[in-house]
Amino acid sequence: MKRLDFLDGLRGFFLLTMVLSHLVLRDGLWLQHLHFRELMFVESTQGFVFMSGLMFGLTQARRYLRSGYDAMRRSVSARMVELWIWTIGLIFLGLLMRDLAPGGIVAWQNWLGTASASEPVRVLAILSLLFQPTFLDILPMYILFMGVAPFVIRWVLAGRWMLAAGLSALVWTICQLELPGLVSAPLDVLLTASDKQGVRMAFDPLGWQVPFMAGLVLGALWADGRIDWGQVFGPRSRDLALVALLFVLLFAPLRIATAHGLFSKEMYRLFAPFELRSNFGPVYLLNFVPAAFLFAWVVIAGREAASVWLRGVSRALRWVFTRPMLCLLGRHSLEVYAWHVVLVYAVRYLDSLWGPSGQGFNTLLALYTVVLLWVPPLCREWYRSRLGVPGPRA
Repeated sequence: MKRLDFLDGLRGFFLLTMVLSHLVLRDGLWLQHLHFRELMFVESTQGFVFMSGLMFGLTQARRYLRSGYDAMRRSVSARMVELWIWTIGLIFLGLLMRDLAPGGIVAWQNWLGTASASEPVRVLAILSLLFQPTFLDILPMYILFMGVAPFVIRWVLAGRWMLAAGLSALVWTICQLELPGLVSAPLDVLLTASDKQGVRMAFDPLGWQVPFMAGLVLGALWADGRIDWGQVFGPRSRDLALVALLFVLLFAPLRIATAHGLFSKEMYRLFAPFELRSNFGPVYLLNFVPAAFLFAWVVIAGREAASVWLRGVSRALRWVFTRPMLCLLGRHSLEVYAWHVVLVYAVRYLDSLWGPSGQGFNTLLALYTVVLLWVPPLCREWYRSRLGVPGPRA
């Protein structure tokens, strides 16, 4: 098993499950209930953000070590511009289709708003990435994270990774205290358009930087040869894995209770402030870290475990996440993510015009959408093989 194949496969898996969870159909979709988020406060988005940070830290730190800081900074800057172009292009394409397609306003008004694309304040909000339509919220976060990534990587390679981790924790704490509202509230008023929307973000980047920065730091340490994963997840980590399992088991009934309204109003009132998805609240952080550690422990340490069933689970996971088609999705994650936005908007439009269509049709539509995910990576691989252009970047 190639380690990077496994990471690409894992990132491809998160993209695949993300698409299924983003399909919004009036009759619902039973496949969405097979998602692991049904049992924990961990979703595809968190895994995808963490894996993106890990791969970005690994590749850019290697570039730093090979070619120097300036080469890394130029590469990161080019990537930021590329992401900005993708984001802006997708937003204006969505607004154009909303205004021209029959029934477009009805289908997408909750996702794109109703303000005209010619309104100066809306254009300003879009260009500054402060107006983020539904499912177009991850790419703007990445641009912000990449802006500070060169400094973080330089700190890590200089042996100051604890400074990077500590500052990340500080920023997360500021977010939990809702202090960014002192800035975002007046900005929201300033950028409010005719549809009464100003600043629009599904995720507060100051909270959601934690999984990306954690991955970035680990990736840079890995590139510098200062992490031995076999040692980290060796026999001595078994007790820590047990503690991680207990955390996962603690949150499972809480997740089921919140999903199905099993909490009393008083109990949920006390629990809700810690469960804010938008700012990556404490519940999400305390569930994601143990779940990620436990998964990695099973994959790495489970290979040599005394338990037959644990070795079997480890072998099965490594087999699943090294499937070539999953790895293909992961290697072209930017293009697949952008394409997935087009697909889920198209599905939303079709359901608005002709739905509700029942579970049978929705299932076929979902499977067809999933199959279409492979169009961009297959086309890019064909193009690379024919013309010999460089491979995809992290």
